[in-house]
Amino acid sequence: MGIHKVIRSLFAKAESTHSEHEAHAAILKDQELMAKYGISPLSAEEDCRYASQSCFHSGNRAFRRNLANVIAPNFRVKFYLSNMQVTFFDREDDVKIAKEVFEYTYKFICRETRRLCRERKNGNMSTNGITNTYALGFCRGLSEKLGEQSTALMVIVPPDVNEKYGELSKNFRQFKRALRYDRYAKGIYEQGLQDGRQHRLLGENAV
Repeated sequence: MGIHKVIRSLFAKAESTHSEHEAHAAILKDQELMAKYGISPLSAEEDCRYASQSCFHSGNRAFRRNLANVIAPNFRVKFYLSNMQVTFFDREDDVKIAKEVFEYTYKFICRETRRLCRERKNGNMSTNGITNTYALGFCRGLSEKLGEQSTALMVIVPPDVNEKYGELSKNFRQFKRALRYDRYAKGIYEQGLQDGRQHRLLGENAV
């Protein structure tokens, strides 16, 4: 089975069970597979195909940039916004993997925040700031977990990709507005942080 089919099957399993543990296991396993089977650094004589792929994320929620900023370095790609969409740039295979991980994780965060908002509405509580606050906590927790594995797997963006991206991004506009969490959304940031850190190794389900 090809690496991309394996990744899609992991996400499909997590999606069907709606399990946070399966979701984190899939993301961590995908990073491991990318590092293990991804493209090796090429020599100057070899042909290297670079690609840009935009991600689907309904609603263009503000946290998409924060999430992309976590996914990109941990899956050895670069990213930018194109027509409001997160777009990954790198070698072709790595871009495909990063895109699948981003789209799955974006959808996962949206689903969790919708659930949290329903619960708060049922309890006559405000839902202001819930999405961004949870997402910021989740992104931080996920960054910590993926960062640990990136260090162990020695995941880095290849020098030639950095060079090509530098040429591509010369005239890019810089985003200076930072996403902030709502201090009145008590416990939501901490819940996102905990969810982002949670993981389970696939064990018997490992590829």
